[in-house]
Amino acid sequence: MMHTITRVFIVACACAATLAQAAWPDKPLQLIVPYPPGGLTDALARAIAKPLSERLKQPVVVQNVPGGGGNIGAAKAAKSAPDGYTIYIGNNATVGLNTLIYKSLPFDPLVDLAPVMLVVESQSVVVVHPGVAAQNVAELIALAKARPDQVNYGSTGSGGVSHLAGEMFKGATGTRMTHVPYKGTGPALTDLLGGQIQMMFNDTAVPHVKNGKLRALAVTGAKRWPLLPDVPTLAEAGVPGFEKYNWFGIFVPAGTPELIITSLNRELLVIMRDPATQKWVESQGAEATAGTPEEFAAFIRRDLAKWARVVKDTGISPE
Repeated sequence: MMHTITRVFIVACACAATLAQAAWPDKPLQLIVPYPPGGLTDALARAIAKPLSERLKQPVVVQNVPGGGGNIGAAKAAKSAPDGYTIYIGNNATVGLNTLIYKSLPFDPLVDLAPVMLVVESQSVVVVHPGVAAQNVAELIALAKARPDQVNYGSTGSGGVSHLAGEMFKGATGTRMTHVPYKGTGPALTDLLGGQIQMMFNDTAVPHVKNGKLRALAVTGAKRWPLLPDVPTLAEAGVPGFEKYNWFGIFVPAGTPELIITSLNRELLVIMRDPATQKWVESQGAEATAGTPEEFAAFIRRDLAKWARVVKDTGISPE
């Protein structure tokens, strides 16, 4: 009799949990961005939040939590309740690279965050302030060699992908430049536009290049950017083997019910395959992607293995 009661209780609890998940979402969701407004991560989050709100019939509120190279926002997401009401947009810095750079994180992004979907991949453009006396990569290299440590390059934070790109460039070209870390793309880009720094590896600079406020010297991918067809790749510009891409993906706190993860993935598939979304992503010089949580998890593992080699070779640190 007692076993029968126990089984009935377990079944009742399971049914209650299923019904609770089936009712999801019944209140607003928060989408955590680990950087301040102004960068591609933030812009992408807002581009996703609007159609996701419409599809879920609940507000999806973007919350910017900058600092620590993206670690503060990532930690907030990782420590949030796994109930489907906290979503996180991460990238190859905050989910992967930071685990190689920072000695003691208050969380493990590869354990404490569950992948939902890879949504965008993009390359960067090497941009300089118009006041810099370099019209191409060869001239930039010559300038940096003639003035060691006097060319300042900005990044989205110490230990981030743009920081690593700068260190890779220095190593590949035999130059010495000074790294200036910021709390995100927006503040760094503001100082670049103002001439406080001279150079940056950036993925949101195309509009500023087109209006003449910045000068593009090269792109970091294996092939040219359609938005900047006259700008060579770094390999074409005389830095062979240099190739760097950024990626962005959606996560939830580990332990979030699979039914919710599956539902989120299904809605994101529709959004990222929508021609309007794809057109917007392409306008940012990036490419919209879509896939399963399992495919995204495998992608992260491959990317982490690549960056592990680069971190070892460059000896990069969060300073």
